[in-house]
Amino acid sequence: MAENEEGRPAAPDEDWSGVEAVASGADASLVVGFLESEGIPARIVDKAFRQTPTLDEDLSEVDVAVPTSRLEEARKLLAGRDLAFSREKEGEAKVMTDEGAVEIDPNAPSEDGE
Repeated sequence: MAENEEGRPAAPDEDWSGVEAVASGADASLVVGFLESEGIPARIVDKAFRQTPTLDEDLSEVDVAVPTSRLEEARKLLAGRDLAFSREKEGEAKVMTDEGAVEIDPNAPSEDGE
């Protein structure tokens, strides 16, 4: 359950505002997970138009909402995460996580032992 600033569950009548619009429910889940890991309640507001193919990405938009009282804090966290990701060079042996870039050891065994 989502919590407010004091760590209590967010009240059902609390105002929520969109903090970021993304292209899919999967992308929205990642944003929600990031915000919740930072202690900000978040939820998906799916406005997707379910007709394919769509010519306009706006028809498939999915919003992520947070309590209005936490909106600016959430925006700052997302902007900081985006900035950190944009500073990393593509093609390097790294994986981008919510904590930033993590080096990949190309010689490490895979999880299936190969």
